[in-house]
Amino acid sequence: MFYNFVRTPAIVKTGMGILGKIDELLHTSHLHFPQKVLITQKHLYDIYRESLLRNEFCDIIFVEGGNTEEAAGIISQIKENDGLLIAFGGGSVLDLVKYCADKADKPYINIPSALSNDAVYSCVARLTRNGKKYSFGVQPPIGLIVDFDVVRHSPATLLYAGVADLVSNLSALQDWKLAHKNIHESINEIAYMLSKQSVIPLFRYKESDLLTEDFLFDLTNGLITSGLSMIICGSTRVTSGAEHLISHAIDEYFHNRSSIHGLQVGWAHEIINRKYRTGANDDYDITEYFNRMGVLKVIHNNLDWEESEFDSLIPYAKKIRNRYTIFNTIMEK
Repeated sequence: MFYNFVRTPAIVKTGMGILGKIDELLHTSHLHFPQKVLITQKHLYDIYRESLLRNEFCDIIFVEGGNTEEAAGIISQIKENDGLLIAFGGGSVLDLVKYCADKADKPYINIPSALSNDAVYSCVARLTRNGKKYSFGVQPPIGLIVDFDVVRHSPATLLYAGVADLVSNLSALQDWKLAHKNIHESINEIAYMLSKQSVIPLFRYKESDLLTEDFLFDLTNGLITSGLSMIICGSTRVTSGAEHLISHAIDEYFHNRSSIHGLQVGWAHEIINRKYRTGANDDYDITEYFNRMGVLKVIHNNLDWEESEFDSLIPYAKKIRNRYTIFNTIMEK
């Protein structure tokens, strides 16, 4: 008999006020490490110092995050420690730790300070090198701890970005089906199912639910499930379609006008769905949902792009990677 062996998280814990209980949560999950290294940003450490120091760390490393330039120094430090890395911060910190842990072959756990995208649990790190963004394949974390009290105090804009990034899976899946139909690209149906199911629970919420424990639980688990779908798929195909190509094109070619990744993805998703996918997502009215959740308002306030400029971005988006999407069916003007 033959099976696919897939790594799943050894620990996933969510709740209120659990940042000070890392040691306890690891112990109850039967995860025992001789040493633990905390990697975070100085300002976050200062804010949550009291909670963090209820746990034992053999070392604390402060990072900027988001770029590969500081990776060499971090890797040399963590190689000396025979233990677990604890990444605490936003996507820029988590991606940096992913990259360093992969290079140093060290296990790590993510503790996101915000839920702005599926970087919380994925096999990809997006980092800047010499001012240019790149994607790096990495090993996923062995687990996640999400303190909803911490997430609630992150900028609300980042939560909206997380919603938009996760919901964009529906756009990516439509592109995958289109590629299957038009060029016979194979579909991993387990990955497809997980990606879609990660999104569905969000559609029962509205803007006033944004900081509720139920919503944060579903968003957290949706982002984790989305990440797992990528691991099973072996690529980002299952969560990244034309909408992500637009966001990456903005970062690549118009970095002076770039904004938060999830909001750029949401902006592209809503336009693509309304303008080019008529009838394709009848079960999920993206425009209505984004209005109900307040996502469109946040996108409008944070993006320096007009819908009239969207088509001009398509040729740039098609250069990002060789991935068949709805853009392959659109004639360039």
